[in-house]
Amino acid sequence: MMEGKGPTYSFIVEYYDPYSTTIKKYVLLYHSGGKSVEMHDQRLNRLFLKPTKMENIKLSDLYLGSCVTVLSRTLRVVDFADNFTRKALCRNSERCVAFIRPDSACRAGEILSYLEEKGFRLVNLKIFCPTSDETTALVGNLVDYTKLPHFLTELAEMNIVAVEVMANNACAAMRELVGGPSGPEKGTSFVSSKDLLVFATDPESSAAQAEMIFGNPGGPRFRGSARLKGTTLAIIKPHAVSDGLTGSIWTAIRERGFCISAARLYRLSKADAAEFLEVYKGVAHEYPEMLDQLASGPCVALEIATTEEGVDVQKTFREFVGPLDPEIAKFLRPQTLRAKFGVDKIRNAVHCTDLPEDTELEVNFFFRILDK
Repeated sequence: MMEGKGPTYSFIVEYYDPYSTTIKKYVLLYHSGGKSVEMHDQRLNRLFLKPTKMENIKLSDLYLGSCVTVLSRTLRVVDFADNFTRKALCRNSERCVAFIRPDSACRAGEILSYLEEKGFRLVNLKIFCPTSDETTALVGNLVDYTKLPHFLTELAEMNIVAVEVMANNACAAMRELVGGPSGPEKGTSFVSSKDLLVFATDPESSAAQAEMIFGNPGGPRFRGSARLKGTTLAIIKPHAVSDGLTGSIWTAIRERGFCISAARLYRLSKADAAEFLEVYKGVAHEYPEMLDQLASGPCVALEIATTEEGVDVQKTFREFVGPLDPEIAKFLRPQTLRAKFGVDKIRNAVHCTDLPEDTELEVNFFFRILDK
């Protein structure tokens, strides 16, 4: 289907209406030629939104399970609406789970950046600590039984960074990236490098691993690594995740001497985002825009710690994040995260805990309450 000089892609999206507490379905048309969005009410079969230019929405933002914000409404993509879109994008939506090896966890940011540079889109992430039984459930049917004791020794009871990425033919592409063109060793199906392990051989086995680790749509299948005390919170905002900056921000935090003791990718509903940002309501002039941004797509919550005794991690990390406005940060404190990665006061790359008394509340909100 064509519109202007580019094709039109069609999706089924859902919107949760908090007033009627019902889920409404729409057909969303993305006109790539004019970068505009059009919506039709599926039940009433009538136009809901005429073609409207949306600079904040890219075609790459529209994939199964993703969320986009249109006129302050958070819409979740649940299906393709026509065969043209399905054929054009289905292969691009393939997913693959990979594991950053425990000995390489300190380089997780660099590894994530490498994957993003290679065209893999981050759709799930979690630091977790599997038991022996959970490790067996994860990889037992994907490795030869003679190899299982080795992986139990390497992975069980260790903090592992699990990532789910999306790309064109993601499983084959990831296996080639990690294992090289020669593929797995003779007699094995998994591929490995010094930094990464990939056990899934196809989208189906990868989806099964993702369900175990991340849950559907989210939940603690394997316990996370959060300490919940003596730490502070950072959130890599949706715009930064969408722009492929997760790895770069992660690396910058580590290079400044902070530890990332827990991490998880979330897709916040408008209600969850509003609950988290409630302290800013009526105080921050930009609150409505802050809310829209936090609920606009995947964000990555990080629990920040330090190994230095006597250091106020909330205070020192907040200073490193920098002033709210990136333009001011670039002038006054150019080495801060917002100066390096921020765009404007709303898209300023990273949220951090502003007040010392809120640290445990914010950390627990993401790593205890939302993880249930």
